[in-house]
Amino acid sequence: MKKLFLSLLAIFSLFGDNQTAVVFFPQPETSLPFRLSIQQAPFSLPAGLQTYVVGRHKDEFLLLAGRTYGLHGFLGDTFPVSSQNTVVYVINFSTGAIASRSLTDASAGLTQEQIDQLSVTNAEYFQGDGSKTLYMVGGYGINSATGAHDTKSVLTAIDVPNLIKWVKGDPKAKTAAKCFRQVSDPLLQVTGGALYQANPHQPNLLVFGQNFNIDYINTNVNGIYTHQVRQFQIIDSGKDLLVQNYDQPTPLPPYRRRDLNVVPIMKKRGPSLEQAYVAFGGVFTPGNNFGAWTIPINIAPTGSSQMLDPSDPNVFAQGMNNYSCPTIGLYSQKTDDMYNLFFGGISFLYSINGGFYNPGGSFFEDFELGFTNDVTTIQIDSKGEFTQYFMSATFPAITPTFGTAPGPVLLFGANADFFPADHLPLYPNGVIALDKLGSDPILLGYIVGGIESSMAETDSETGNVDTHASSYIFTVTLIPHKE
Repeated sequence: MKKLFLSLLAIFSLFGDNQTAVVFFPQPETSLPFRLSIQQAPFSLPAGLQTYVVGRHKDEFLLLAGRTYGLHGFLGDTFPVSSQNTVVYVINFSTGAIASRSLTDASAGLTQEQIDQLSVTNAEYFQGDGSKTLYMVGGYGINSATGAHDTKSVLTAIDVPNLIKWVKGDPKAKTAAKCFRQVSDPLLQVTGGALYQANPHQPNLLVFGQNFNIDYINTNVNGIYTHQVRQFQIIDSGKDLLVQNYDQPTPLPPYRRRDLNVVPIMKKRGPSLEQAYVAFGGVFTPGNNFGAWTIPINIAPTGSSQMLDPSDPNVFAQGMNNYSCPTIGLYSQKTDDMYNLFFGGISFLYSINGGFYNPGGSFFEDFELGFTNDVTTIQIDSKGEFTQYFMSATFPAITPTFGTAPGPVLLFGANADFFPADHLPLYPNGVIALDKLGSDPILLGYIVGGIESSMAETDSETGNVDTHASSYIFTVTLIPHKE
Protein backbone atom coordinates (compact mmCIF):
# COMPACT_ATOMS: atom_id res chain seq x y z
CA MET A 1 0.00 0.00 0.00
CA LYS A 2 1.60 3.29 -1.12
CA LYS A 3 1.13 6.27 1.19
CA LEU A 4 2.30 9.86 1.06
CA PHE A 5 2.23 12.54 3.75
CA LEU A 6 -0.20 15.31 2.87
CA SER A 7 0.60 18.91 3.63
CA LEU A 8 -1.01 20.91 0.84
CA LEU A 9 -4.54 22.18 0.26
CA ALA A 10 -4.79 20.11 -2.93
CA ILE A 11 -3.24 16.65 -2.89
CA PHE A 12 -2.01 14.93 -6.06
CA SER A 13 -2.77 11.21 -6.50
CA LEU A 14 0.36 9.90 -8.18
CA PHE A 15 -0.42 6.20 -8.22
CA GLY A 16 -4.19 5.75 -8.13
CA ASP A 17 -6.83 6.00 -10.78
CA ASN A 18 -9.21 8.34 -9.01
CA GLN A 19 -11.45 10.52 -11.15
CA THR A 20 -9.13 13.48 -10.60
CA ALA A 21 -5.39 13.64 -9.99
CA VAL A 22 -6.12 16.22 -7.30
CA VAL A 23 -8.30 15.94 -4.21
CA PHE A 24 -8.91 18.72 -1.73
CA PHE A 25 -7.44 18.59 1.74
CA PRO A 26 -10.08 18.84 4.52
CA GLN A 27 -10.28 21.91 6.74
CA PRO A 28 -10.47 21.90 10.56
CA GLU A 29 -13.96 22.07 12.04
CA THR A 30 -13.16 25.47 13.60
CA SER A 31 -15.59 27.55 11.53
CA LEU A 32 -18.53 25.13 11.75
CA PRO A 33 -21.49 26.01 14.01
CA PHE A 34 -21.48 22.59 15.69
CA ARG A 35 -19.37 19.74 17.00
CA LEU A 36 -20.26 16.05 17.30
CA SER A 37 -20.05 13.26 19.85
CA ILE A 38 -20.32 9.54 18.97
CA GLN A 39 -20.90 7.03 21.77
CA GLN A 40 -21.64 3.33 21.93
CA ALA A 41 -25.32 2.69 22.68
CA PRO A 42 -26.27 0.45 25.64
CA PHE A 43 -27.93 -2.05 23.27
CA SER A 44 -26.96 -3.73 19.99
CA LEU A 45 -28.30 -5.93 17.21
CA PRO A 46 -28.59 -9.65 18.02
CA ALA A 47 -26.31 -10.32 15.02
CA GLY A 48 -24.16 -8.32 12.62
CA LEU A 49 -25.91 -6.78 9.60
CA GLN A 50 -24.83 -4.61 6.67
CA THR A 51 -26.29 -3.22 3.40
CA TYR A 52 -29.83 -3.62 4.69
CA VAL A 53 -33.14 -1.90 3.87
CA VAL A 54 -34.91 0.44 6.32
CA GLY A 55 -38.54 1.37 6.92
CA ARG A 56 -40.23 3.31 9.70
CA HIS A 57 -43.62 3.49 11.41
CA LYS A 58 -44.01 5.97 14.28
CA ASP A 59 -41.18 5.24 16.75
CA GLU A 60 -40.25 1.82 15.37
CA PHE A 61 -37.80 1.00 12.58
CA LEU A 62 -37.88 -2.04 10.31
CA LEU A 63 -34.67 -3.64 8.99
CA LEU A 64 -34.58 -6.39 6.38
CA ALA A 65 -32.38 -7.83 3.62
CA GLY A 66 -28.61 -7.26 3.63
CA ARG A 67 -25.75 -9.55 4.64
CA THR A 68 -24.51 -11.03 7.90
CA TYR A 69 -20.79 -11.08 7.18
CA GLY A 70 -18.13 -8.57 6.22
CA LEU A 71 -16.39 -7.57 3.01
CA HIS A 72 -16.75 -10.17 0.26
CA GLY A 73 -13.63 -11.90 -1.04
CA PHE A 74 -12.73 -12.89 -4.60
CA LEU A 75 -12.04 -16.60 -4.20
CA GLY A 76 -14.48 -19.45 -3.81
CA ASP A 77 -18.00 -18.75 -2.55
CA THR A 78 -17.71 -14.98 -2.23
CA PHE A 79 -21.40 -14.33 -1.47
CA PRO A 80 -22.44 -17.46 0.46
CA VAL A 81 -26.17 -18.06 0.69
CA SER A 82 -25.81 -18.68 4.41
CA SER A 83 -24.86 -15.00 4.84
CA GLN A 84 -27.91 -13.59 3.08
CA ASN A 85 -30.02 -12.03 5.80
CA THR A 86 -33.49 -13.57 6.02
CA VAL A 87 -34.26 -12.07 9.44
CA VAL A 88 -36.50 -9.02 9.81
CA TYR A 89 -35.72 -6.76 12.78
CA VAL A 90 -37.84 -4.15 14.55
CA ILE A 91 -35.99 -1.59 16.68
CA ASN A 92 -37.43 0.92 19.13
CA PHE A 93 -34.48 3.17 19.91
CA SER A 94 -36.31 4.96 22.73
CA THR A 95 -36.57 1.75 24.74
CA GLY A 96 -33.76 -0.29 23.21
CA ALA A 97 -36.20 -3.10 22.44
CA ILE A 98 -35.37 -5.26 19.40
CA ALA A 99 -37.68 -7.93 17.98
CA SER A 100 -36.82 -10.31 15.15
CA ARG A 101 -38.39 -13.01 12.99
CA SER A 102 -37.16 -14.96 9.97
CA LEU A 103 -38.79 -14.84 6.56
CA THR A 104 -38.12 -18.58 6.39
CA ASP A 105 -40.57 -19.15 9.25
CA ALA A 106 -43.35 -21.40 7.93
CA SER A 107 -45.92 -18.89 9.21
CA ALA A 108 -44.54 -16.23 6.82
CA GLY A 109 -46.23 -17.87 3.84
CA LEU A 110 -43.47 -16.86 1.40
CA THR A 111 -42.15 -18.82 -1.57
CA GLN A 112 -38.42 -19.47 -1.90
CA GLU A 113 -38.32 -17.05 -4.83
CA GLN A 114 -39.78 -14.31 -2.63
CA ILE A 115 -37.33 -15.09 0.16
CA ASP A 116 -34.49 -14.77 -2.37
CA GLN A 117 -35.81 -11.38 -3.50
CA LEU A 118 -36.24 -10.11 0.08
CA SER A 119 -32.80 -11.16 1.34
CA VAL A 120 -30.61 -9.46 -1.26
CA THR A 121 -27.71 -7.14 -0.55
CA ASN A 122 -27.40 -3.51 -1.67
CA ALA A 123 -31.02 -3.02 -2.72
CA GLU A 124 -32.30 0.53 -3.24
CA TYR A 125 -35.19 1.69 -1.05
CA PHE A 126 -37.40 4.69 -0.33
CA GLN A 127 -40.28 5.57 2.00
CA GLY A 128 -42.04 8.87 1.43
CA ASP A 129 -42.69 11.39 4.18
CA GLY A 130 -45.65 10.13 6.23
CA SER A 131 -46.09 7.02 4.04
CA LYS A 132 -46.68 3.57 5.51
CA THR A 133 -45.27 1.89 2.38
CA LEU A 134 -41.59 1.13 1.93
CA TYR A 135 -40.46 0.55 -1.66
CA MET A 136 -37.52 -1.78 -2.26
CA VAL A 137 -35.86 -2.16 -5.66
CA GLY A 138 -33.28 -4.58 -7.09
CA GLY A 139 -30.36 -5.86 -5.03
CA TYR A 140 -27.92 -8.74 -5.56
CA GLY A 141 -28.40 -12.28 -4.28
CA ILE A 142 -29.03 -15.94 -4.91
CA ASN A 143 -31.50 -17.40 -7.37
CA SER A 144 -32.28 -20.68 -5.62
CA ALA A 145 -33.89 -22.14 -8.73
CA THR A 146 -30.63 -21.92 -10.70
CA GLY A 147 -28.01 -21.78 -7.94
CA ALA A 148 -26.52 -18.62 -9.50
CA HIS A 149 -26.34 -15.08 -8.18
CA ASP A 150 -28.03 -12.21 -10.00
CA THR A 151 -29.38 -8.71 -9.65
CA LYS A 152 -33.13 -8.70 -9.13
CA SER A 153 -35.50 -6.68 -11.32
CA VAL A 154 -38.26 -6.59 -8.70
CA LEU A 155 -40.04 -3.65 -7.08
CA THR A 156 -41.51 -4.64 -3.69
CA ALA A 157 -44.10 -2.53 -1.85
CA ILE A 158 -43.83 -3.33 1.88
CA ASP A 159 -46.66 -2.68 4.35
CA VAL A 160 -44.46 -1.43 7.18
CA PRO A 161 -46.97 -1.28 10.09
CA ASN A 162 -48.32 -4.78 9.44
CA LEU A 163 -44.90 -6.33 8.86
CA ILE A 164 -43.81 -4.85 12.20
CA LYS A 165 -46.84 -6.50 13.83
CA TRP A 166 -45.89 -9.84 12.26
CA VAL A 167 -42.29 -9.58 13.45
CA LYS A 168 -43.46 -8.79 16.99
CA GLY A 169 -45.83 -11.77 17.01
CA ASP A 170 -49.08 -9.82 17.23
CA PRO A 171 -51.83 -12.51 17.10
CA LYS A 172 -53.93 -10.20 14.91
CA ALA A 173 -51.11 -9.61 12.41
CA LYS A 174 -51.32 -10.52 8.75
CA THR A 175 -48.94 -13.17 7.46
CA ALA A 176 -45.67 -11.76 6.18
CA ALA A 177 -46.65 -12.72 2.62
CA LYS A 178 -49.63 -10.36 2.77
CA CYS A 179 -47.29 -7.46 3.64
CA PHE A 180 -45.49 -7.64 0.27
CA ARG A 181 -46.71 -6.73 -3.22
CA GLN A 182 -44.34 -7.11 -6.15
CA VAL A 183 -43.88 -6.27 -9.81
CA SER A 184 -40.89 -6.79 -12.12
CA ASP A 185 -39.36 -4.43 -14.68
CA PRO A 186 -35.93 -4.60 -16.40
CA LEU A 187 -35.38 -0.89 -15.65
CA LEU A 188 -35.14 -1.77 -11.96
CA GLN A 189 -32.45 -4.45 -12.27
CA VAL A 190 -29.94 -2.42 -10.28
CA THR A 191 -27.83 -2.89 -7.16
CA GLY A 192 -25.64 -0.39 -5.30
CA GLY A 193 -27.51 2.77 -6.33
CA ALA A 194 -30.02 5.00 -4.53
CA LEU A 195 -33.78 5.52 -4.76
CA TYR A 196 -35.56 8.84 -4.12
CA GLN A 197 -38.69 10.82 -4.88
CA ALA A 198 -39.03 14.48 -3.89
CA ASN A 199 -42.86 14.35 -3.79
CA PRO A 200 -45.69 12.40 -5.49
CA HIS A 201 -45.70 14.90 -8.37
CA GLN A 202 -42.09 14.13 -9.26
CA PRO A 203 -40.66 10.91 -10.74
CA ASN A 204 -38.96 8.24 -8.74
CA LEU A 205 -35.22 8.47 -9.31
CA LEU A 206 -32.99 5.38 -9.45
CA VAL A 207 -29.53 6.92 -9.14
CA PHE A 208 -26.57 5.04 -10.65
CA GLY A 209 -25.64 1.48 -9.57
CA GLN A 210 -25.09 -1.61 -11.71
CA ASN A 211 -26.62 -4.84 -12.95
CA PHE A 212 -24.28 -7.55 -11.67
CA ASN A 213 -25.22 -10.99 -12.95
CA ILE A 214 -22.09 -13.07 -12.39
CA ASP A 215 -20.18 -14.32 -9.34
CA TYR A 216 -17.26 -12.35 -7.91
CA ILE A 217 -14.35 -14.52 -9.03
CA ASN A 218 -11.52 -11.99 -9.26
CA THR A 219 -10.86 -8.28 -8.86
CA ASN A 220 -11.44 -7.53 -12.55
CA VAL A 221 -15.09 -8.58 -12.83
CA ASN A 222 -17.62 -5.79 -13.38
CA GLY A 223 -21.35 -5.47 -13.66
CA ILE A 224 -23.16 -3.36 -16.23
CA TYR A 225 -23.28 0.14 -14.78
CA THR A 226 -26.39 2.17 -15.54
CA HIS A 227 -24.46 5.46 -16.03
CA GLN A 228 -27.85 7.14 -15.44
CA VAL A 229 -30.28 8.76 -13.10
CA ARG A 230 -33.21 6.59 -14.21
CA GLN A 231 -36.68 8.08 -13.99
CA PHE A 232 -39.95 6.20 -13.54
CA GLN A 233 -43.24 6.40 -11.68
CA ILE A 234 -44.58 3.91 -9.15
CA ILE A 235 -48.33 3.56 -9.66
CA ASP A 236 -49.71 2.09 -6.43
CA SER A 237 -53.43 1.81 -5.75
CA GLY A 238 -52.83 -0.02 -2.48
CA LYS A 239 -53.72 -3.24 -4.28
CA ASP A 240 -52.27 -3.07 -7.78
CA LEU A 241 -48.63 -2.13 -8.31
CA LEU A 242 -47.31 -0.86 -11.64
CA VAL A 243 -44.16 0.78 -13.01
CA GLN A 244 -44.54 3.59 -15.56
CA ASN A 245 -41.35 4.13 -17.53
CA TYR A 246 -40.12 7.51 -18.77
CA ASP A 247 -37.72 8.34 -21.57
CA GLN A 248 -34.31 7.74 -20.01
CA PRO A 249 -31.34 10.14 -20.15
CA THR A 250 -28.26 9.41 -22.21
CA PRO A 251 -25.75 7.29 -20.22
CA LEU A 252 -22.68 9.32 -19.23
CA PRO A 253 -19.22 7.81 -18.54
CA PRO A 254 -18.60 9.80 -15.29
CA TYR A 255 -21.85 8.30 -13.91
CA ARG A 256 -20.21 4.86 -13.66
CA ARG A 257 -20.80 4.83 -9.91
CA ARG A 258 -22.07 2.50 -7.21
CA ASP A 259 -21.82 2.12 -3.43
CA LEU A 260 -21.90 5.88 -3.02
CA ASN A 261 -23.65 8.47 -0.88
CA VAL A 262 -26.56 10.15 -2.65
CA VAL A 263 -27.94 12.65 -0.14
CA PRO A 264 -31.02 14.88 -0.04
CA ILE A 265 -30.35 18.60 0.37
CA MET A 266 -32.29 21.83 0.85
CA LYS A 267 -31.46 25.12 -0.86
CA LYS A 268 -33.04 28.47 -1.56
CA ARG A 269 -34.56 29.10 -4.95
CA GLY A 270 -35.62 32.75 -4.88
CA PRO A 271 -38.07 33.20 -1.98
CA SER A 272 -38.77 29.45 -1.78
CA LEU A 273 -36.95 26.39 -0.51
CA GLU A 274 -36.22 23.57 -2.93
CA GLN A 275 -35.40 19.93 -2.38
CA ALA A 276 -32.60 18.41 -4.45
CA TYR A 277 -29.91 15.73 -4.23
CA VAL A 278 -26.13 15.48 -4.48
CA ALA A 279 -24.19 12.34 -5.41
CA PHE A 280 -20.88 12.18 -3.53
CA GLY A 281 -18.01 9.79 -4.26
CA GLY A 282 -18.63 6.20 -5.24
CA VAL A 283 -16.60 3.42 -6.88
CA PHE A 284 -15.02 2.39 -9.21
CA THR A 285 -13.36 4.39 -11.93
CA PRO A 286 -12.51 2.32 -15.04
CA GLY A 287 -8.96 1.10 -15.54
CA ASN A 288 -6.58 -1.44 -14.08
CA ASN A 289 -6.20 0.39 -10.76
CA PHE A 290 -9.73 0.96 -9.54
CA GLY A 291 -10.14 4.35 -7.91
CA ALA A 292 -12.78 6.59 -6.36
CA TRP A 293 -15.00 9.17 -7.99
CA THR A 294 -14.30 12.58 -6.52
CA ILE A 295 -16.46 15.20 -8.31
CA PRO A 296 -20.01 15.72 -6.93
CA ILE A 297 -23.08 15.56 -9.14
CA ASN A 298 -26.09 17.83 -8.53
CA ILE A 299 -29.45 16.15 -9.17
CA ALA A 300 -32.77 17.97 -9.50
CA PRO A 301 -36.10 16.47 -8.31
CA THR A 302 -36.98 15.90 -11.98
CA GLY A 303 -33.90 13.72 -12.44
CA SER A 304 -31.91 16.18 -14.51
CA SER A 305 -28.31 16.25 -13.33
CA GLN A 306 -25.02 18.04 -13.76
CA MET A 307 -21.55 17.14 -12.58
CA LEU A 308 -19.23 19.89 -11.41
CA ASP A 309 -16.55 20.67 -13.98
CA PRO A 310 -13.51 18.42 -13.34
CA SER A 311 -11.36 20.58 -15.66
CA ASP A 312 -11.84 23.60 -13.37
CA PRO A 313 -8.63 23.85 -11.28
CA ASN A 314 -10.69 25.18 -8.35
CA VAL A 315 -13.41 22.54 -8.47
CA PHE A 316 -14.12 20.62 -5.27
CA ALA A 317 -12.74 17.06 -5.45
CA GLN A 318 -13.79 14.90 -2.51
CA GLY A 319 -10.91 13.20 -0.74
CA MET A 320 -12.56 11.53 2.27
CA ASN A 321 -15.49 9.16 2.96
CA ASN A 322 -15.82 8.14 -0.70
CA TYR A 323 -17.84 4.96 -0.05
CA SER A 324 -21.36 4.28 1.22
CA CYS A 325 -21.58 5.25 4.91
CA PRO A 326 -24.07 6.82 7.35
CA THR A 327 -24.93 10.41 6.44
CA ILE A 328 -26.85 13.22 8.16
CA GLY A 329 -28.15 16.36 6.48
CA LEU A 330 -28.40 19.67 8.38
CA TYR A 331 -29.71 22.85 6.76
CA SER A 332 -29.63 26.44 8.04
CA GLN A 333 -32.31 28.52 6.37
CA LYS A 334 -30.84 31.65 7.99
CA THR A 335 -27.54 31.33 6.13
CA ASP A 336 -28.58 28.98 3.28
CA ASP A 337 -25.82 26.58 4.29
CA MET A 338 -26.28 22.84 3.75
CA TYR A 339 -24.13 20.53 5.90
CA ASN A 340 -23.77 16.83 5.03
CA LEU A 341 -22.09 14.67 7.66
CA PHE A 342 -20.25 11.46 6.71
CA PHE A 343 -19.31 8.77 9.23
CA GLY A 344 -16.38 6.42 8.57
CA GLY A 345 -16.61 3.86 5.79
CA ILE A 346 -13.94 3.58 3.07
CA SER A 347 -11.80 6.53 2.10
CA PHE A 348 -8.98 7.74 -0.14
CA LEU A 349 -7.63 10.09 2.54
CA TYR A 350 -7.65 9.16 6.19
CA SER A 351 -6.20 10.59 9.39
CA ILE A 352 -3.37 9.22 11.48
CA ASN A 353 -3.24 9.92 15.23
CA GLY A 354 -6.11 12.39 15.19
CA GLY A 355 -5.16 14.48 12.18
CA PHE A 356 -5.31 18.19 13.06
CA TYR A 357 -6.27 17.54 16.66
CA ASN A 358 -3.17 15.81 18.08
CA PRO A 359 0.48 16.98 18.03
CA GLY A 360 1.60 13.87 16.11
CA GLY A 361 -1.39 13.78 13.80
CA SER A 362 -1.27 13.74 10.02
CA PHE A 363 -3.19 12.62 6.92
CA PHE A 364 -2.27 9.93 4.41
CA GLU A 365 -3.44 8.83 1.01
CA ASP A 366 -4.58 5.24 0.56
CA PHE A 367 -4.53 4.35 -3.10
CA GLU A 368 -6.30 1.07 -2.39
CA LEU A 369 -9.12 2.87 -0.51
CA GLY A 370 -9.04 1.81 3.14
CA PHE A 371 -11.46 1.57 6.04
CA THR A 372 -11.57 4.54 8.38
CA ASN A 373 -13.26 5.93 11.50
CA ASP A 374 -12.92 9.51 10.24
CA VAL A 375 -15.94 11.80 10.29
CA THR A 376 -16.25 14.76 7.94
CA THR A 377 -18.75 17.46 7.04
CA ILE A 378 -19.21 18.74 3.49
CA GLN A 379 -20.68 22.22 3.48
CA ILE A 380 -22.53 23.60 0.45
CA ASP A 381 -22.76 27.34 0.99
CA SER A 382 -25.26 29.85 -0.40
CA LYS A 383 -23.14 30.21 -3.56
CA GLY A 384 -23.09 26.46 -4.18
CA GLU A 385 -19.42 26.13 -3.17
CA PHE A 386 -18.32 22.84 -1.54
CA THR A 387 -15.88 22.53 1.39
CA GLN A 388 -15.02 19.40 3.37
CA TYR A 389 -14.21 19.65 7.08
CA PHE A 390 -12.47 17.04 9.23
CA MET A 391 -14.33 16.58 12.51
CA SER A 392 -12.66 15.93 15.86
CA ALA A 393 -15.33 13.35 16.74
CA THR A 394 -14.70 9.73 15.86
CA PHE A 395 -16.16 6.32 16.61
CA PRO A 396 -15.44 4.95 20.11
CA ALA A 397 -12.21 2.99 20.47
CA ILE A 398 -13.13 -0.71 20.45
CA THR A 399 -10.25 -3.22 20.27
CA PRO A 400 -10.46 -5.85 17.49
CA THR A 401 -10.55 -9.50 18.52
CA PHE A 402 -10.10 -10.86 14.98
CA GLY A 403 -8.07 -10.26 11.82
CA THR A 404 -4.76 -11.34 10.32
CA ALA A 405 -2.94 -8.25 11.63
CA PRO A 406 -5.49 -6.24 13.63
CA GLY A 407 -4.98 -2.57 14.29
CA PRO A 408 -5.55 -0.80 17.60
CA VAL A 409 -9.27 -0.13 17.03
CA LEU A 410 -12.17 -1.41 14.96
CA LEU A 411 -13.10 0.73 11.95
CA PHE A 412 -16.80 1.33 11.35
CA GLY A 413 -19.29 2.95 9.00
CA ALA A 414 -19.07 1.14 5.65
CA ASN A 415 -22.56 0.08 4.53
CA ALA A 416 -24.10 1.19 7.84
CA ASP A 417 -27.11 3.51 8.06
CA PHE A 418 -28.27 6.44 10.19
CA PHE A 419 -31.61 6.45 12.03
CA PRO A 420 -32.95 9.88 13.14
CA ALA A 421 -34.13 10.38 16.70
CA ASP A 422 -37.75 11.15 17.47
CA HIS A 423 -39.08 14.71 17.53
CA LEU A 424 -36.36 16.29 15.42
CA PRO A 425 -37.44 19.24 13.22
CA LEU A 426 -37.26 17.70 9.74
CA TYR A 427 -37.88 18.92 6.22
CA PRO A 428 -40.01 16.52 4.11
CA ASN A 429 -36.89 14.88 2.63
CA GLY A 430 -35.45 14.06 6.07
CA VAL A 431 -32.93 16.92 6.26
CA ILE A 432 -32.74 18.33 9.80
CA ALA A 433 -33.63 22.00 10.34
CA LEU A 434 -30.43 23.17 12.03
CA ASP A 435 -31.85 26.56 13.07
CA LYS A 436 -34.55 24.86 15.16
CA LEU A 437 -32.30 22.61 17.24
CA GLY A 438 -31.66 25.15 19.97
CA SER A 439 -28.47 25.89 21.88
CA ASP A 440 -28.12 22.70 23.92
CA PRO A 441 -26.58 19.39 22.87
CA ILE A 442 -29.18 17.20 21.18
CA LEU A 443 -29.34 13.55 20.15
CA LEU A 444 -29.51 13.37 16.36
CA GLY A 445 -29.96 9.61 16.17
CA TYR A 446 -28.23 6.27 15.79
CA ILE A 447 -25.72 4.52 13.52
CA VAL A 448 -26.52 0.82 13.14
CA GLY A 449 -24.48 -2.13 11.90
CA GLY A 450 -22.44 -1.99 8.69
CA ILE A 451 -18.99 -3.51 8.23
CA GLU A 452 -16.46 -3.50 11.06
CA SER A 453 -12.85 -3.91 9.98
CA SER A 454 -9.82 -4.84 12.06
CA MET A 455 -7.48 -2.83 9.82
CA ALA A 456 -7.48 -0.13 7.17
CA GLU A 457 -6.27 -2.48 4.44
CA THR A 458 -7.77 -5.97 4.50
CA ASP A 459 -6.83 -9.15 2.68
CA SER A 460 -8.88 -8.84 -0.52
CA GLU A 461 -8.51 -12.56 -1.23
CA THR A 462 -10.26 -13.64 1.96
CA GLY A 463 -12.30 -10.53 2.71
CA ASN A 464 -14.29 -11.56 5.76
CA VAL A 465 -11.24 -12.80 7.69
CA ASP A 466 -10.40 -9.17 8.51
CA THR A 467 -13.96 -7.83 8.49
CA HIS A 468 -17.27 -8.76 10.07
CA ALA A 469 -20.81 -7.50 9.82
CA SER A 470 -21.21 -5.22 12.82
CA SER A 471 -23.87 -5.56 15.51
CA TYR A 472 -22.85 -2.29 17.19
CA ILE A 473 -25.18 0.68 17.57
CA PHE A 474 -23.82 4.19 18.20
CA THR A 475 -25.48 7.42 19.26
CA VAL A 476 -24.71 10.71 17.48
CA THR A 477 -25.08 13.95 19.45
CA LEU A 478 -24.81 17.44 17.99
CA ILE A 479 -23.18 20.09 20.19
CA PRO A 480 -23.89 23.68 19.05
CA HIS A 481 -20.76 25.81 18.83
CA LYS A 482 -20.19 29.55 18.64
CA GLU A 483 -16.82 31.06 17.80
